[in-house]
Amino acid sequence: MQFESSSSEEQVMDDDVDSQVWGEIESESDAEFSEDHGMIQEVPENLKDSTISPIDCYRYFITAAIINLIVRETNRYAEQHLETHELTKRSKTLQWKPTTHEEVLKFLEIIIEMGLVQMPKVDYY
Repeated sequence: MQFESSSSEEQVMDDDVDSQVWGEIESESDAEFSEDHGMIQEVPENLKDSTISPIDCYRYFITAAIINLIVRETNRYAEQHLETHELTKRSKTLQWKPTTHEEVLKFLEIIIEMGLVQMPKVDYY
């Protein structure tokens, strides 16, 4: 049995295919995992009704410090790009304005929404 690659003339033989198949790995130890698993720290509850909503979990992992890091590094990258690239007068890159904490939050919200609600075209979002 031979497979042909559409991008080159190379042929893959059965022996090569078999070597790429995943197999069982023998454990070096018979010890069982005994540590705690799952979330070690509690996600703070919503003060109004003592429930944990998906946004509470999101805010637990994506903190203000992480958003500020994204803002800082995005703005730093843009400044470096503007300094190191020769741009034409009509370049949209020249219209760059530093991003803000709120703008990054809105961007992440859109990305999450796009993952949850599938639309046929990006323009529909």
